[in-house]
Amino acid sequence: MNLQQLDHFLAVVETQSFSRAADKLHLTQPALSRSIQALEEELGGPLLERGKNKTLTSLGELALARARRVRVELAELRRSAKILADVEGGTLRLGLGPAPTAMLSVHLLQHMMQRYPAIKVQLSGGTADMQLQELRDGDVDALILHRTQVPPDDDLTLDLFPPTPLGFVCRAGHPLQHVHELSFAELRKYPLAASGRAMSHDVLHRLNEYFGNRTHFHDAIQYQSNDVNALVEVVRRSDAVFFGVLQVARVWLERGELVPLHLSPPLALSSQFMFVTLDGKTPPPALEKVRDWCAAQMAGTP
Repeated sequence: MNLQQLDHFLAVVETQSFSRAADKLHLTQPALSRSIQALEEELGGPLLERGKNKTLTSLGELALARARRVRVELAELRRSAKILADVEGGTLRLGLGPAPTAMLSVHLLQHMMQRYPAIKVQLSGGTADMQLQELRDGDVDALILHRTQVPPDDDLTLDLFPPTPLGFVCRAGHPLQHVHELSFAELRKYPLAASGRAMSHDVLHRLNEYFGNRTHFHDAIQYQSNDVNALVEVVRRSDAVFFGVLQVARVWLERGELVPLHLSPPLALSSQFMFVTLDGKTPPPALEKVRDWCAAQMAGTP
């Protein structure tokens, strides 16, 4: 048995015709028939009923499943060999959720430019369902999504990043900057900006519990956007208050243009993201290092 015979068998099954399969394979029909017969002799029985529709026998059904698996594995082997031969080059395709986009995209592009200048980097967004389908279709190499957006499916490999602190942020000089026992009533005096659609039910429950049983935190959110950087920019230019992952405002916090609101007692809330890859697929060589770099960024220790 050889790979060529399996390819010949698959062509006959997929075209439902010896003549069409022979044309596809650029073989004569007698040569194709001899190849299939040799495979049948080695496997110990007929694979195809020789009728008009080329119906598979029970052995043929088994052989078809195995042959298709061999074809997939062979394609992946060829792809893996190409990747390993091009350690410092190639393309890295990463799908990011809204908060990871705000936290990582600019710094990641700078990091890749400095560390892996020959690698082409493609960053993409979209809904979690759409991104998971792109991962399964091979259009991206990995995803970084909130853990609540990722199903525990068997074909996915899930690596949890360290928890990322959540909190309130306002511009420097904001009336709330020096308030240490911030009430919900005081907070409601100012527009609230948050990526509410990505906020987990657990975080909302914790916020409602922190500010009091009558709090409906989600209803208080006035400005929402999948572009988290836009929300942070609005807060920097106005009296609006941002709630979300503190790391998205890191640059402005470091510059002192934005400040975190210090609540007493501390809010002690965090969010957690996942690095998602497809099980059994060979990743680009730089992907593991990119994952580790992103994990350090998420933890606030770049």
